[in-house]
Amino acid sequence: MRIEEFYVKRYGPLRDRSYTLSHSFNLFFGKNEDGKTLTIDALVRLLLGKKVRDFKGIDRVGENPEGYVILKDDQGMDVKLPQKGMLPKLTGLTPSECRNIFVIRNSDLSISDESGFYMSVTDRLIGLRANEICKIKETLREIGKMTPGGFFRDTKEEKLKTRIEDAENLISRITSLAGEIEEEGYDELEEESANCRDELDSVTQLMEHLEDARKREKYEKGREALGKLKNSLEKLGDLGIYNSESAQIWRDSRRDILRLEEVKKGLERDVEKEEAELRILTKEVIEKERDFQFFEEAESVLDNEVRQELSDYGRKLEELTVRKGKRRFLDSTVVVSTVLFGISLLGIIFRPVSTLYIFGAVLLGLCFLLWILKFQIVRHEASLAGAFQRMRLTLSGFELDAESIERILSNIQGFDEDYRKRKDELQTISRKKESIEGKIRELRQKTIPDLDIKIKNAENRITELKMSSREGSLEGYQGKLHLRQELEKLADEQKSVLRSHFGQIHEEGDQNLLQWEKEVESLEQYKDKAKDREYSEEAMTRLVKEKRKFDERLREIESKTDSFQRKMVEVERKVNEILRPEEYYHCRTSIDLGALKNRLRTFLNENEGNKNTVSDVIRIFEEIEMEEKEKVSELFDTESPVSKYFSEITGGLYREVRLDQGLGEIQVEREDGLVLDAGKLSGGAYDQLYLSIRLALGERLLKGKKGFFIMDDPFIKADIERLERQIEVLKRISESGWQVVYFSAKEEIRDALRKDIERGLVNRTEIQSI
Repeated sequence: MRIEEFYVKRYGPLRDRSYTLSHSFNLFFGKNEDGKTLTIDALVRLLLGKKVRDFKGIDRVGENPEGYVILKDDQGMDVKLPQKGMLPKLTGLTPSECRNIFVIRNSDLSISDESGFYMSVTDRLIGLRANEICKIKETLREIGKMTPGGFFRDTKEEKLKTRIEDAENLISRITSLAGEIEEEGYDELEEESANCRDELDSVTQLMEHLEDARKREKYEKGREALGKLKNSLEKLGDLGIYNSESAQIWRDSRRDILRLEEVKKGLERDVEKEEAELRILTKEVIEKERDFQFFEEAESVLDNEVRQELSDYGRKLEELTVRKGKRRFLDSTVVVSTVLFGISLLGIIFRPVSTLYIFGAVLLGLCFLLWILKFQIVRHEASLAGAFQRMRLTLSGFELDAESIERILSNIQGFDEDYRKRKDELQTISRKKESIEGKIRELRQKTIPDLDIKIKNAENRITELKMSSREGSLEGYQGKLHLRQELEKLADEQKSVLRSHFGQIHEEGDQNLLQWEKEVESLEQYKDKAKDREYSEEAMTRLVKEKRKFDERLREIESKTDSFQRKMVEVERKVNEILRPEEYYHCRTSIDLGALKNRLRTFLNENEGNKNTVSDVIRIFEEIEMEEKEKVSELFDTESPVSKYFSEITGGLYREVRLDQGLGEIQVEREDGLVLDAGKLSGGAYDQLYLSIRLALGERLLKGKKGFFIMDDPFIKADIERLERQIEVLKRISESGWQVVYFSAKEEIRDALRKDIERGLVNRTEIQSI
């Protein structure tokens, strides 16, 4: 059987991929990410359908591929999958065999569930019954309820091991408990318990008679108190509006009115005094404001006209003082220059030479300049004198002028001090006037009106109380209030009586009254009982003591018997947990105790006997199983195809492949006799070994018929030399009739097959890029 063609219409990103396999050796070559692995997964799914659980990582695409595979069977007929079924059905192979032999994915040549797989293959090839023997042993263990180790199993629901251990412990406890029951005299205690109960019933009856008398007396007292309470409450109905709070409000309001009216009169007198003082202050303020007006005018003139001129005058006077010092030098220089000019002028007259002319001209210019400077100083002095006269004229209107600037400054300083003093006096008296005005305004607009409001409110409160109570005076109101208080006192006394007898559940009085009525009504049945007997607390106390004595003895007896009862109940519970009977087993007496003990022994004997029988049968089947397992080694003996293929692929480095039955592991023997576990081989040798196993088992499973191998870069770990040997093996098996479908992205594979591709021995197909 070989693959002729396969077509993937849709699988994840793959679309319309069609491939024809025209040779025995077919190389599918494509770069990584071109869809090589998805193409293999699609081909495997089309061959096996849903039976791909043994293939890890094949569910990367969450859908089944759409397409088909055309196979050619041994008779040369085309078979189209999946229309004609799936590969396992056509070949009789299991999905596990397809995965472990004919399909190599993700460069993984290892075999899944190796030991179990070899056993399964051996069963198919040489007719072993190992799996059936295993199932029989499991069935026997299920019958014996045993673990593989030969012990009783202890599964979550069954808990047989725990139940058997509990049964053994419980038998010992039952034996001990039976001895305790016999030693304590359990039957005598039961008889004494009955006598105590009779005495207790007699005392209880006497207590019931006394209790009837107590309830009758309670009923009589309750009915009397309830009648008085209702009468008081009825009278209180009309007096409900009178209360201490309202009386206190009336008294406080009347007192407040008197007090507030006195306060108001005092405040009105204060207002009159303040208004008289205000009139005096107002007159004084007017006079001082009139006097202060002159000073304000003078201060305004000083600020606006004089002070700046005084400042300018002082600055100019300083400048003049400096110039006066220069003037003396200037006067001397003018005299000297004038004399020299006169001398030069006489020289020109008597002896006119050019030098004298030049010297005379210079002296004339110097004299002219000096006279100009002197004129400026004189003009400055005249301007300063004019300014001083203007200031005197201005200040004369306020009698502040003087002959000197120093005196003028002294007069102004004195004026400033008098101005500030008068201003402070005017501000002080003005503030006092404003304070009195504010005080008067506060009294007239707020304080006194507030008192009027308070007085009015107090009068309104009294008026409201008069209207609501229909009493014209406080004394009349207080009289009605006193009557109410007396009735409330009487009602409280009756409530106290009722509370002492019947208690109080509710905070509201009306609800308690209903409760008390019900209580008294409930006691009405005792009004005619125990009339010949009076309740006595002393007699009741004596009976209570006697009852307590009998109760204590009864509890003591019951304590002992209850201890045994609890132990027997515990035994009962444990027995039913262990035996799990259809009908519940009870344990109340020593006879029941003995019966349960016998049932536990029967349970132990049955399970132990069953276990021993099953163990003997399992032992027989294990001997048969060991004999059968030895036949598995036939797959891996010295002459097996596995050893031949492995020796050929490794160039004779390894000469034998065998299966260790005890460990269930593959071992190989090197040419030098060294035996190694498969797991200790190098990565390349490991792949060579499992390729050999796949080739040999494939031939055996197909019983001489030829099939195909689907390989995904199986020799990724091989070096160049090993790769060439492995490729040669694949070429030989393809020449022998096997079909090799080889997927690869490695340039080494393409190079190793280049000559065969060129000669047409190997069909090379490029995988279309996604």
